[in-house]
Amino acid sequence: MRDGKDYIESLKDGREVWLNGERVKDVTQHPDLRPSIESTARLYDMQHEAAHEQLLTLQSPELGCRIGRTLQIARTGEDLALRRKATALWMEQSFGFMGRAPDFLNSVVMAMKAKSSYFSKQSPQRQQAVEAYYEHVARNDLFLTHALNDPLPNKSKARHQQDEAGVVLHVAEDNAKGIFITGAKVVATAAAYANEAIVFPMPANLVPGDETHALACAVPMDAPGLKAMCRASFAHPGRQQDFPLSSRFDEMDSVLIFDRVFVPWERVFLLGDTALMNAMYIDCKVRDMTAHQTAVRLQVKLEFLYALMVKIARMLGTESQPGKMQLLGEAAASVETVRAAILASEFGGAADLDNGVFYPELTPLTVPRVMGPRIYGDFVHKLRRLAGSTLMQAPESLTAFDGPAGPDFERFYRGTGVTGREKMALARLAWDICGTEFGSRHVLYELFYAGDPDALMAGFHRDYARKGEHLAMFERFFGGR
Repeated sequence: MRDGKDYIESLKDGREVWLNGERVKDVTQHPDLRPSIESTARLYDMQHEAAHEQLLTLQSPELGCRIGRTLQIARTGEDLALRRKATALWMEQSFGFMGRAPDFLNSVVMAMKAKSSYFSKQSPQRQQAVEAYYEHVARNDLFLTHALNDPLPNKSKARHQQDEAGVVLHVAEDNAKGIFITGAKVVATAAAYANEAIVFPMPANLVPGDETHALACAVPMDAPGLKAMCRASFAHPGRQQDFPLSSRFDEMDSVLIFDRVFVPWERVFLLGDTALMNAMYIDCKVRDMTAHQTAVRLQVKLEFLYALMVKIARMLGTESQPGKMQLLGEAAASVETVRAAILASEFGGAADLDNGVFYPELTPLTVPRVMGPRIYGDFVHKLRRLAGSTLMQAPESLTAFDGPAGPDFERFYRGTGVTGREKMALARLAWDICGTEFGSRHVLYELFYAGDPDALMAGFHRDYARKGEHLAMFERFFGGR
């Protein structure tokens, strides 16, 4: 198991990352990337702390070494609960604002390994590649990102029908040693400081003619020909007291550009079969395991926002006002809805007869997935309503309290039971969530991270597992009329 220092050293590999129009010489030293790298390193350090080691790691009987808890293949309900607790502990370090910490892609790789027989439908070699890659990730304790979404200039057309050939990632050539891939993937979160990228197409809607785009593989971030093109940074390095979240937890998003990047066969999991590629996400239960992780992340994030809302209402002396109490009650109910869905998924979980793996029940987990985009946006709106004009009164920096105007700030900015500085510290935190670019990015992230929210909700109705039993109950009452 590596620690934070090992993780940081692993990023000094000559990777090609572009930010602010310039190539980054060393991502570990760049002021806009260093905060998130250090926050990620903290997670690796926790694995070696006596208070957390037993929860965050375990001795793998299969590999004969310690591995991360979120790489464990659950065999019992207790195993699944331990995964939840490990994810929650890691998420609490960023209050849920680093949604793509290492545990997320660990869940993907673990799910693929648990269903490795699926890949044998293409060939035994593809199954062997999946199993070997899981071992590679587990033994080396890697931090992975994923690159899924394709740049589609015309979304009404299939991938192979786009006007400019080569924009969508595709296999350009193959030989006895591997394949060469060319094109791009968009919105690869944390790619600038991940070790490797898992690549496959999402949404999984390939059609005949898309065979060269039907590809699932893994690529090291220092692979020759691979570029990570970063968006503008929303971090405020060195200004933690004024931007307490964005100064530490701005997960950088990137477009990955592949220019004949070579991928050896041992890192290719599926190739050329649109039907297998379309079904992989569901049939390998990647959806089930990532839904469990993302629901826990959402719960931690909502718990933090709820606590902030309570603190703001108290400092303004409005917590007991009926309207404000209603807002806080609605927020608390949403937190408990997500929490209940997670626990229900574990209670309703079962061992898969195919591989003996204990999976959470998917239906309850779909509730946070389809409701999360609505709940999070509503929480941000509630935060604005509770804080009101306080959000617009904060000085440019809390250092103003140490300057000549400090006594005036302290006298006129104080709240109920809090000093002026304490009140404005809460206001700065709230502004980081609902007023900054960082905050806006998180609203957008929660809205779309699992796909189009309207399509997700429609799909929940279409695939609702208990629809039939509810209709049967209704028919028992109404059918004879």
